[in-house]
Amino acid sequence: MKNALLIFLCMAMLSPEENANAQTDNTQIMKDAQAALAAGDYEKAFAEYHAAANDDKNVLAQFSLGLFYQNGWGRAVDKAIACQWFEQAAQGGIPTAQHLTGICFEEGIHRPANPAAAANWFQKSAQAGHTHSYCHLGNLYMTGKGFPKDPIKALTLCHPAAEQGAIPAQIWMGKFYLQGDASIQDMQKAYLWFEAAAQKQSPEAFYYLGIIMDKGLSQGHTPRKARQMFEQAAALKYVPAYFQTGKHFFDAEPDPGTNQLSAEHLAKAYVWLSATVQRSENPEEISAAKEILQQILAVMPTTWLAELDHKVAQHLLESH
Repeated sequence: MKNALLIFLCMAMLSPEENANAQTDNTQIMKDAQAALAAGDYEKAFAEYHAAANDDKNVLAQFSLGLFYQNGWGRAVDKAIACQWFEQAAQGGIPTAQHLTGICFEEGIHRPANPAAAANWFQKSAQAGHTHSYCHLGNLYMTGKGFPKDPIKALTLCHPAAEQGAIPAQIWMGKFYLQGDASIQDMQKAYLWFEAAAQKQSPEAFYYLGIIMDKGLSQGHTPRKARQMFEQAAALKYVPAYFQTGKHFFDAEPDPGTNQLSAEHLAKAYVWLSATVQRSENPEEISAAKEILQQILAVMPTTWLAELDHKVAQHLLESH
């Protein structure tokens, strides 16, 4: 089950010393919590982790509780409470928790925004092996958020992790060159970093390749190729790609024989725009998607709805 896999991955990010400590603290209550989570019993898992976090001060349990609130496992998403648990786990030495705590301070989620505190946690996380934390630290210099703006330092901090093949770092390098400070923007370099991440099936990388192609920022790419990139990102559950995918299918070239949108493109536009309405957190996207859906429903056979709505529901169910 993917939830149990997330916990496993997080444990894999610990340093050897931290892993040893986690194993020492891995009491029966933690084993029961892991088993309950793997079985999808969120309430039992949460109760077990909560007991371990409070009674045994188990840092892995504290981190796990943060994931419950961050991901909405069996309860409403609450980023502030998630950050509170991440900070406790960060103080206990878990690199991933230190990284997430840095984000919490950068965005001012559970405490007032504090770039210096964010930088401190990113530094700790990166030094413990969570190397793409250097890119988040770099972004503080790229944007001048709490620090003197220094785009070159931002690239220097992030580049080693990207060169070593860390997908998040490759995404950051792509974004720096795509939309960072004007002094270092380079569409060709942005494209190459996103392409490197896309080769590892990064949905976010496919999305940004679509953005570059759609805006005509790279040579030799057609609207069809941009649409393919967006669709690949959407199929891999990258929510920001849903609207772009649906919109591009709706705006696709008409069928030469009928001068109308093909049945396949009409159906795909409906599916991805419906997914947008249900999952996007962007009010403007949701509004635009609803308007286009009204146009689609005016011409699409009603007999298609049951099958297409089932596809939407199935995709969104698999996304959780």
